[in-house]
Amino acid sequence: MYKTNTPTEYREQLRGRILETAMKEFCARGIKQVKMDDIAQKLAISKRTLYEIYANKEALLFEGIKQREEDYDHQIKKFMATKAVTVIDVMALYYKLRMDAVKDLNPIFFSDLHKYHRIIAYLTQLHTERSVQMKDFFETGVKQGFFCVDANIMLMSDIEQVVMRYVMEAQLYQKYGVQHIFHNVLLLFIRSICTEKGIAQLETQINSLK
Repeated sequence: MYKTNTPTEYREQLRGRILETAMKEFCARGIKQVKMDDIAQKLAISKRTLYEIYANKEALLFEGIKQREEDYDHQIKKFMATKAVTVIDVMALYYKLRMDAVKDLNPIFFSDLHKYHRIIAYLTQLHTERSVQMKDFFETGVKQGFFCVDANIMLMSDIEQVVMRYVMEAQLYQKYGVQHIFHNVLLLFIRSICTEKGIAQLETQINSLK
């Protein structure tokens, strides 16, 4: 006999498929361009079924963004917990994950995202929480000789966020491209807190990713 999914299992699987499909569409076409109807058609489900799971597009987008950020945090924590790594190893992974996230991203996604104040508030709060968690990480980097003892990682992290916000508001991606911007801003942030030893090790790690 074949095992059949229970209604609850089916609904959870469908929820996951909806999130995956919606985020791919949002990233590829921009949030505004994607309608709930489009998502339902892509999945060959009724609009009624879609709205039973997500009341509106903002609720769907919010959960997609939240899941993406939780997956990112999980990958970083798992990497740090399962291997003997240096802070530069972690920063190189941070760089890779962020670059992978914008690999096929339509820049309109960012300008559309800033219209959703609840989601921006969530991301701002998440950034604050991560900044606080960076303290121990930074102190480890100082002990390893990779971070400058007089650097302020929280200040530089805040500056990174401000720069990225300006980049998107000024639509600089139209001139330079999203990947090129992220590459330069991420490296600027990471290098700003590194010693010469840290920068040299970082360059080796980044070059190995190319």
